[in-house]
Formats: sequence, C-alpha cells, structure tokens
Amino acid sequence: MRFILLRPKPNLGCLFVCLCSSFLQDHLRVFGSSNTSTSSLTLDFEQMSQRGVWQLRKLTVSYCNWGGSSKGISCLSMCRAFMESHLQTFKESNPQLEVVAELNRGQHPFLKGSYKNKNERVVSVMNMTPEDVLLCATRLRNSLGRKVVKLKTRHVTKHPSVQGTWTTDLQI
Repeated sequence: MRFILLRPKPNLGCLFVCLCSSFLQDHLRVFGSSNTSTSSLTLDFEQMSQRGVWQLRKLTVSYCNWGGSSKGISCLSMCRAFMESHLQTFKESNPQLEVVAELNRGQHPFLKGSYKNKNERVVSVMNMTPEDVLLCATRLRNSLGRKVVKLKTRHVTKHPSVQGTWTTDLQI
C-alpha cells in the first residue's frame, strides 16, 4: 500500500490518504512546488515500523551447507535458490536492514532478528522451502521486537458488567 503526504483540505480530515485510484490523484494536491515529483514524497507503510523508525536492525541467516535440515536455505541447488535470488531481493527491498549470512556447520538453520530495543528473536527454519524461509524473514521484519505478554483475563475493567441479556421487564 502506498501513502503520500497531502495538504489538508477542508473536506479531508486526514493527513495521510491512500492513493488507490486515479480519482484521488487528480483531486488532491501534493506538498511542494509543481516540479516536485510525487515519487520523492511517497512513503512505504506496508512494513512494520514504530513512529517511522524501523525496529529490526539486523537479520542473521544461519545455515549448514552439509546437513539435510538446511535444504530450504542451503543444500546445493536450494542454496542457489534462496541465497542468491530470495535473499538478494530481500536485501534490495529492505535497505534499512543489515542482512548477514553465516555458515554454521553441523547446526540446524535459523533466522535471528536483532531489534532496536536490544531484543532478539530466533526462528528455526529447519526443513523449510525457500518461500517459507522468506515468509519467516518477512515476519521477523514486520514484528516490533517486543516480548509477547499473555493477558491473564480477556477484559480488564474497574466496573465489570452484569452478565446476561437486558430486557424491559428487568426488576432491580
């Protein structure tokens, strides 16, 4: 999804508007002079960021070039498939991210994401296809890096509601 920064108009209450049709492009003015290209003002908000700052700093792809569990990442022809095509396109589409491929002989393959808040997430990609490994890398990129917190109750409130359906015949 592509977003573009727009000048607020009286009939538009939002600052960011999704430009998904040519109608919107024709009827909205873009910041800057008339010679400013709209591509320079285009922002990508498909991926997860917090206040415009990418949370994933470094992605480490650890694999073994000998073991069978690394077949999705390495193992001769599959190695060429993921390490050359998928990993290169992932690097090019995410220039803010440092992607490192590391060889660990005799170990199962994994992806390790290092985040800005100094947390790390490790995802095992043992016996996965190159497409599944790419999906795991995308999920690491899209997560914020926070620890998962389980809520003890579904809803926390100071004033719990009375359970049951309300009727006009209810006598209190």
